[in-house]
Amino acid sequence: MFKSEYDDNNKICTIYLEGVISLKSAIQLKEQIAKEADNGYPHIILDFSNNVHVDSSGIGAIFNSQKFLNERSGTLKIKNLGHETLSILKIANLDKHLNII
Repeated sequence: MFKSEYDDNNKICTIYLEGVISLKSAIQLKEQIAKEADNGYPHIILDFSNNVHVDSSGIGAIFNSQKFLNERSGTLKIKNLGHETLSILKIANLDKHLNII
C-alpha cells in the first residue's frame, strides 16, 4: 500500500502515502513506520504528494508514530500536505505539534 524510498547515508526512509488514511490503513501505516525504524531507518518522512486524505484515525497514527520514533531518537517529518489536511491540522491546533516541512 505504501511505497518506501531509502537514504542509507542519513538513515532516512520516505514513505509515499496514497488515498485515504483511515482506520485500517492507519494501522498499516503505524506498522510500516515501526518496521522501517526496526530495519535501521529511525528518521521517517511521510510524503502526502499523492492527494492523500486523512481522518482522525490517520492523525492519531501519525502522532503515535511520532512518539514511537522520538522514544528511539528518531524523527517524523511530513511534507507535501494538501490544503485540506493542513487546514484541519491548523483548526485543531495540531500543526504546532508536527514537523511539517
